Amino acid sequence: MTVVSFDVSERHEFANGETFSGFGPYERIEGKVHFSVDANAAINSSIVDLQYAADDHGIVKFSADFSLVTPKQSSNGSRKMLVDIPNRGSRLSAVTLQKVLALTDQDRFRPGDGFLCHRGFSYLSIGWQWDAQGDAALKLDAPIAKDNGKDFKGQVLMKLQPTADRRYLPLVALGQESPPYDVIDVENPLHQLYVKDHENSARKQIARDQWQFGKVVKGELVLSNQHIALQGGFKRGLIYELCYQTKIAPVVGAGLLAIRDVASALKFDGPASLVKGGFDQVYAFGVSQTGRVLRQMLYHGLNVDEKNRKVYDGMWIHIAGAQRGDFNHRFAQPTNITAPSLGQRFPFAAAETKDIYSDQQDGLLSHLAPAHTPRIIISNTSFEYWRGDASLAHIAGDKDIAEHLATRIYHIAGAHHIGGILFRGKQLSKIDATGLEVAMPLNTVATAPINRALFMILDDWVSNDRPPPDSCHPRLDDGTAVSRQSVLADFSGQAGVTLLSPEKLQSVRYQTVKPQDEAGIVQLPVTENQIYPSFVSALGDDLNEVAGIRLPDLRHALGIHSGWNPRAESTGAADQAAMFAGFTLFFSSYKILQRYADETTYVAMINDDISALVTDRFVLEQDRDWLLKLASDRFKAATSS
Repeated sequence: MTVVSFDVSERHEFANGETFSGFGPYERIEGKVHFSVDANAAINSSIVDLQYAADDHGIVKFSADFSLVTPKQSSNGSRKMLVDIPNRGSRLSAVTLQKVLALTDQDRFRPGDGFLCHRGFSYLSIGWQWDAQGDAALKLDAPIAKDNGKDFKGQVLMKLQPTADRRYLPLVALGQESPPYDVIDVENPLHQLYVKDHENSARKQIARDQWQFGKVVKGELVLSNQHIALQGGFKRGLIYELCYQTKIAPVVGAGLLAIRDVASALKFDGPASLVKGGFDQVYAFGVSQTGRVLRQMLYHGLNVDEKNRKVYDGMWIHIAGAQRGDFNHRFAQPTNITAPSLGQRFPFAAAETKDIYSDQQDGLLSHLAPAHTPRIIISNTSFEYWRGDASLAHIAGDKDIAEHLATRIYHIAGAHHIGGILFRGKQLSKIDATGLEVAMPLNTVATAPINRALFMILDDWVSNDRPPPDSCHPRLDDGTAVSRQSVLADFSGQAGVTLLSPEKLQSVRYQTVKPQDEAGIVQLPVTENQIYPSFVSALGDDLNEVAGIRLPDLRHALGIHSGWNPRAESTGAADQAAMFAGFTLFFSSYKILQRYADETTYVAMINDDISALVTDRFVLEQDRDWLLKLASDRFKAATSS
């Protein structure tokens, strides 16, 4: 019994008691779920350091926050459950699938249009991340690994790229308020600081007597293990890598077991289950960081519980590219997205392939028997291709990879990582998630309607055995996959476009494998070598992408849409890509009105585009009016200047 109990702390009427399409009213249940896992079970053997957290009987206990929205009468539901894997502790279901704009943490509890509820789904969010921060975050209370009763000691790497010249910097990563690991002995000479101009340049070590742990207050250095100060100051745009010593090693990979075992307990109606009767279909979905978590889970063969039962019937892995992450090694930082480690290594594709730089042969799904393999929808935007890794999921070296039968891969053309938006009819110039200013107006291609369609494609595939549409992404064999350098050359001379430096594009590199890697002990910074070739979509005559699912934004374009956008000049490194960001540059009003006489004409054309997308199953008929409203807003914004 891996789930011991669900400890309910709150129970609320959901959506003010609204009844959803014959499934009755819903309720929201909050609390903690308590786990007890066997460190000696073969299925758990991939979890790094699990044995060092076990009691004398080999049992490891831990807990996690959970949030469940489910029909009040479980017999009223459709016997389907969606498990969302929270991104940095934030619930995803409402904002991804139910048309909720989350301006506050409480907004994530709103029903929106009830997309899932009107289909009878229960949906669960489970804390899996030990270093999630913030009062509203769903967290994992990870077990702690001990070396004969003593704390492990080791290294942590933090990457910092300031947007302004600073005397000192806080040691925080995206979504965090303080360092996840404490610095031990601030005077320790083993702490190291490096600097480099860009991702592809050589790092240089900064002498230990040139920097200290501390912050500057009224011109004086005050020691602090949460800040770092540099003589002469930190320069905007440069990349600093701090490799520091720490102790206390949480079993980070226990989060993967939480994702597996909470679903198993509810699906198979375990003794502690909150929903009587269990579920016929259980799906997992992860976005960005948490899509990479699901990739990690699949790679370790963890879609099988301790009773050898298949847990997830389907998975939707969205905007994760072809990476895994810091999810299962000693001193791992799940929130990390920029410092290469074990999660940026081969294999990248679901199907088994041979690494182009070594003799290794492997695949993301190679460690799962066919009977335990879920059906998987993989979707990415232009940003993940421009980041340098998404194409690795289906291209190895100079060849397209034969698709795994359990997967479909879809590229959402011309979109960027965070989902396009017009805010009060205007384009934005700052990325909300990072606060970073960008060189060109942010991308406006809204991917949310496609998200809903992709999830229903997955449900239809699993529940009714209806095959999904063919994969749709850049390919070498038809010429739609090209190098990033060639696309930048296509943009050269285009008015209004600020180019990236081809030499400074982020890429995934082959890492030197070291003996301790197998035990999940990483020597930082990792040694990187050759760049894995990466590809993006080719462009059409209007400089919009030709491969992938093309929304009306690209089919009848009012401008250029892409998945890259340089940092603003004021932030430094102005020829380097901003994290998460793409751009939209609208054509001139004159050019637009030459193409489309007026808004009515334009929207009529978009209506035909929507019909084609509905036929292809990439848009739901119920979302037609939503897409037409987006088109109307887009036309007004594009022609307002």
